Amino acid sequence: MKIIESILQQMPGISQPQKKFSITLFSTILLVYGKVNFTNLSRYSYLSEKTYRRHFLKSFNFPQFNQYFLESALNPEHTVIAVIDCSFLSKSGHKTDGKGYFYNGVAGKSEQGLEISVISIVEIESRLSYSLSVQQTPSRPQIKSVKKTATKSEELLV
Repeated sequence: MKIIESILQQMPGISQPQKKFSITLFSTILLVYGKVNFTNLSRYSYLSEKTYRRHFLKSFNFPQFNQYFLESALNPEHTVIAVIDCSFLSKSGHKTDGKGYFYNGVAGKSEQGLEISVISIVEIESRLSYSLSVQQTPSRPQIKSVKKTATKSEELLV
C-alpha cells in the first residue's frame, strides 16, 4: 500500500480522511469474497456500510489516480500507446439507468443494454493493457411514434 499512499500524497485536493478511506477501500477490495458492494466491504473492514455510502457520494479523480499509478508502474523504456474501445453490456429490466440501444459487435447489430467507453494505455513490448478511464455512454432518448391525426384542411379535402 506504500505506492497508493505516495500517489495520494501527490494528488491535490484530497483531504486526510479521504486518503485514509481510499487506502482502506483499495486494500479491502482485494480481500472481499464475492460481490464488491457496501455490505460486503463493511464485513471485511472496520468501516460501516454508512461510511462507505457517504464517501462514495464525494468525487474522486480516478483518471488522475490511474495516471500517477501508471507513471510509477510502467517501464519508461517500453513503447506505450493510448487506445479507446467501446464495450457492450447486455441488460434487461426497466430500472437500469442509461439502458438504451447500442451496437453489439458480437451480435453484429444494435441491442438493448449499456455501453462503456474505455481509455487504456497499452505497453507494446509486454502486450499488457492498463485501464486509465471508464465512462458509461449516455443513452439517447427513445422517440415514440405519434399517431397522426388529420388537420382541418385535410378533412375538408376529403
